[in-house]
Amino acid sequence: MNKLQSQSSRPVLILCRNHQRGVGMIEVLIAIVIVALGVLAIARLQTNMVRFNQSALLRSQASLFVYDLTDRMRADLQGAIDGDYNRDFADAIPVGGTLPADELAEWLTRIGERLPNGQGAVATAGDTITVSVRWDDSRGEEAVEVFSSTQQLWQP
Repeated sequence: MNKLQSQSSRPVLILCRNHQRGVGMIEVLIAIVIVALGVLAIARLQTNMVRFNQSALLRSQASLFVYDLTDRMRADLQGAIDGDYNRDFADAIPVGGTLPADELAEWLTRIGERLPNGQGAVATAGDTITVSVRWDDSRGEEAVEVFSSTQQLWQP
């Protein structure tokens, strides 16, 4: 009987081995797909990181431009009070020999060089000024980004 049992179990083993053929290949293909999806996710993450870092850089530069002109206006307090710095985004870059016109021309030129489609606007109301910078941030979250700051020129 032992002889019969050993002979009958042999075909069962061979049958199981034939049944498992190709399973290793499927496991390898599934592993390749999972790794490929992971690499694609990392590439997407890297792309978003670069895009958001660029957007943050532009926003930081815009805030520096706003505070730069605010300090310049504090240095020329009378020109700021008289409204010599007032301008809208659509206004042309001023030309002339006055201090406010020269300051605005330099400021607007630097904004145009550093920010894509960069523009600046200034509005005064008494001792309160609002300085705004607008630029194209189509690579970031919004197409047009505006950074504004409203401050008092002096403390009474």
